[in-house]
Amino acid sequence: MNTEPLLQIQNLAVTFGKGERAFRAVDNVSLNINKGQVLAVVGESGSGKSVTMMALMGLLPSSATITADKLLFNGQDLQAMSAKQKRQIIGKDISMIFQDAMTSLNPSFTIETQIAEVLKAHLGLKGAAARARVLELLDLVEIPDAKNRLNVYPHQLSGGMSQRVMIAMAIACEPQLLIADEPTTALDVTVQAQIMDLLGKLQREKHMAMILITHDLGLVAENARDVAVMYAGQVIETNQVPHVFRQPEHPYTQALLAAIPELSVGQKRLASLAGVVPSQYDRPQGCLLSPRCPHFQAACDTPPPIQSHPFGVVRCIRTNQARAGESA
Repeated sequence: MNTEPLLQIQNLAVTFGKGERAFRAVDNVSLNINKGQVLAVVGESGSGKSVTMMALMGLLPSSATITADKLLFNGQDLQAMSAKQKRQIIGKDISMIFQDAMTSLNPSFTIETQIAEVLKAHLGLKGAAARARVLELLDLVEIPDAKNRLNVYPHQLSGGMSQRVMIAMAIACEPQLLIADEPTTALDVTVQAQIMDLLGKLQREKHMAMILITHDLGLVAENARDVAVMYAGQVIETNQVPHVFRQPEHPYTQALLAAIPELSVGQKRLASLAGVVPSQYDRPQGCLLSPRCPHFQAACDTPPPIQSHPFGVVRCIRTNQARAGESA
């Protein structure tokens, strides 16, 4: 029986620019995703969540330099593939729902044309067969009166309906891995819940692996089993969702949870971390959180080793010291 992860990412780095102006947006990220697993990737805007997945999809501009010790999908080396070979996988076996459907859909083409293009490119479907599959997909994502929606343009749809069309395009070829990048951006609360219920239902029925990129820990609690927390381009903690909410390991994860209004009932104001995420020119030599961390100590001026625990890893010298004390 094959027990290898569906997706293996080891020490993925993404750098924009050259020489003194080079900026590492993703810094040695390692993640494994198994078949049928739902992994949430959490962090502030600019933490590298989307760039990591765009690198996997091959959608970054030519100004980006991508390196990795390992980038495997279903045992296949994505780095060793030609562009033609990648196109047989990207969009078919690995698919992505992009942020903000209202701007991701092409305003010049009908809904049917845009979904049918995916079917033609990856499955060779045309004509009546393609139209039948488009209707099936629109029904699957619960778009009402699907037959009369085929010839509408994106501007004629609401934000929620546009997002459902994006989901239909993403699952058209029944991918093994679905990446949902902030799938509820710009939607009201009711529609957000509907979209997440739909994604969860499709994930379970199709037994897809899913990576949910978000900054909303409420979505994580309700929709994922595992979570990877990113900060300034690094994965600083991975864990199972219940453990993250009960006992977060990294000070940054603790700060994220402390900032959730529902968990701060009775406090006069929400907790916050002073300072900002380090930029290209003020990146610390040691722990990237050290200028903002309430638990800073001298040892934080050196890069913290990655410590394994039963459900994942954590990148924090303080946690490592605590574990050493427990084992002493």
